[in-house]
Amino acid sequence: MKSIVVPVNFTGSSSNAARYAADMALAVQGELHLIHVVQFPVTPAEIPTSDIMFEELQRNGETLLEALKKELTDRTNGYVPVSTHMDTGGVEYHLQKYCDRIKPFVVVMGASGNFLERMFAGSNTVRAVHHLPYPVLVIPDKAAFHAIRKIVLACDLDDIASGIPVSVSFLSELRDLFSAHFEVVNVITRSEQSEGQAVFEFDSWKDRLQEIYPEIHFVHTNKVDEGINDYLAGHPADLLLVFPKSHSLLEFHRSQAKKVVLHCPIPVMSLHE
Repeated sequence: MKSIVVPVNFTGSSSNAARYAADMALAVQGELHLIHVVQFPVTPAEIPTSDIMFEELQRNGETLLEALKKELTDRTNGYVPVSTHMDTGGVEYHLQKYCDRIKPFVVVMGASGNFLERMFAGSNTVRAVHHLPYPVLVIPDKAAFHAIRKIVLACDLDDIASGIPVSVSFLSELRDLFSAHFEVVNVITRSEQSEGQAVFEFDSWKDRLQEIYPEIHFVHTNKVDEGINDYLAGHPADLLLVFPKSHSLLEFHRSQAKKVVLHCPIPVMSLHE
């Protein structure tokens, strides 16, 4: 049974991501793991939080976790097993520790919401995309799960030249789970890159990608996020895949990477090598 982990902080975008994950778990006959990390608040005067206040945060977290568990169990008519886990401390540390134990198929997180949500939750999402060694699926605010028929892989010339950074078996698994097809979008942002170079280098991908039969398209742009959004506007898709490894387009353009992750109109999945 495929495990789907959802870090939740009970904001609107986080709860929506949990609903999306529950519907996905139902579609793939998976199980859902909700994790909430109580972070130590920092007061303006740097006065330690009292034990009473901290215990209240823990009680509230437990109550909200149970309420969300019931909501998602009812939403899936009891067909999706839902478990909960709560920790205290740093979100990044406890999320990876939990994932190392569960070995999830995917980690689902909320993308945006209002300004305050982007400040306090968005940074955790971006850090997870760059550092968590598991597939991370970022869900746009108010997005609902539906059939995933077209998957777009966004890459630059360095991605193509070095070879696809993830197991093709995982891509094949996505294809088979959702009966999807793939498109590769080469984002060209630097003057030394050319479409001809990309076509030549793309030959190195063909043997490894032949199982998923992708099409390749080119986008010439100065800004990665604008190029991807322009492409998606003209070529509607259900899921965007990115490869946030050391030399990828998301590393070269970190400020734009945050925009891609938090403001893409469709769900974004990051895959590490």
